[in-house]
Amino acid sequence: MSKSKIGPIYIILAAIFWSFGGLLGKLIPWSGISIAALRGIIAAITIAIYRRSFYFKLNKPILLAGISLTITTILFMMANKMTSAANAIVLQYTSPVFIILLTLIIDKQKPKKRDLFAIFGVLIGISIFFFDQFKSGNYLGDLIALGSGLSFAAVFFANKLPNASPIDATYLGNLLSVLILPFILFDQSFISNQSSMIWLYIFLMGVFQLGFGYIFFSLGIKQTAATTSSIIATLEPILNPIWVFLFLNEVPSSLALLGGIIVLITVSIYNVIVTRDNYSNISLKKNGKSEDYNK
Repeated sequence: MSKSKIGPIYIILAAIFWSFGGLLGKLIPWSGISIAALRGIIAAITIAIYRRSFYFKLNKPILLAGISLTITTILFMMANKMTSAANAIVLQYTSPVFIILLTLIIDKQKPKKRDLFAIFGVLIGISIFFFDQFKSGNYLGDLIALGSGLSFAAVFFANKLPNASPIDATYLGNLLSVLILPFILFDQSFISNQSSMIWLYIFLMGVFQLGFGYIFFSLGIKQTAATTSSIIATLEPILNPIWVFLFLNEVPSSLALLGGIIVLITVSIYNVIVTRDNYSNISLKKNGKSEDYNK
């Protein structure tokens, strides 16, 4: 099979593995922090075995991306316990808007029309989410999920800095889960629930859902166009609540579904536009160089 065909398959597999995070997190009765700590450590070991090395480069961009990834996993697992799986994963996918804001604040780069479109669309979706939650008074989980979107944006932002290494940052981000491991001693749900089935779930999360998910994504992204990758990756927030509905019968409200659809469509369109513009700029630069050469 050619690389052009196998690449998207790897991305699909990564999205499918990642999408089981909501379901497995709901099945495990421990706190979100305990789950994040243990699955992160197992994922780090899995990635190290795949790389055949426990070594990683360390510099400021890698450290920043690693810490941001650790925070993202903690906040997501906490949100997954406090709100619906659909809300938790979709609000994490608001990260492009935070990337735009970080670029404005740090790089002083003014938003383009496509950026304003993304901000407007995502804000509408988020407003619908919170309107639904404010009616029930249960909005803390959504706020934490939104925080995971911000930290997720920091991961992408740091990985674009000079001397960044996404694979080293991913490994470090999971390895840093060791730092939050002591918190499980204060988790009464962890102490009182120690069945073999629960440990099977956490093993599946660490090895397959997170570890293999990252491995497949790293393989696929090298052989897949960015537009294709971004579109395929949206399988995760689509499949995530489906698994939870099928196995646990958790049904998001109609307003949450509407808000989620608006966010996902907006982010997908924005990713396609950005990638298209980037390719156009690269083509122009190449043509410019060839013209200068011919002169």
